[in-house]
Amino acid sequence: MDRMNNVRTKPTEANLEYFNISPEKISDTNLGFSEEVRDYRYHSTDFRKSWYYFGLLLSMLLDFFKGRYPLPKKTALLIVFAFLYLISPVDIVPDVFPLIGLVDDVAVLAFAFNFIKGDLENYRDWKMSK
Repeated sequence: MDRMNNVRTKPTEANLEYFNISPEKISDTNLGFSEEVRDYRYHSTDFRKSWYYFGLLLSMLLDFFKGRYPLPKKTALLIVFAFLYLISPVDIVPDVFPLIGLVDDVAVLAFAFNFIKGDLENYRDWKMSK
């Protein structure tokens, strides 16, 4: 018990000389990060938004097949290739593995959605104007 009472504590301010930090500027945000890194906010994926874009994609395809909306060629090709990759038995990671096999399919779909997001927003503006 004597050893427990014999422990000397060092005041926190004593370490500030070692780090050359003034006590007035003690803060976690003054570490020298760039403005972009400090202002970055983590945006989690909102699945409702993903479903909204998926519904918008289906509506855009429906209007394209009915002849009401001209679909850009790059968007049409990307949708076709993503769908073919999704149903194809030949994958980068085979679908035989339970969860790992689906990761590449989801990655291809996420890439396709991110690539055509601008076209989907243009379609949404077109649809709202009609």
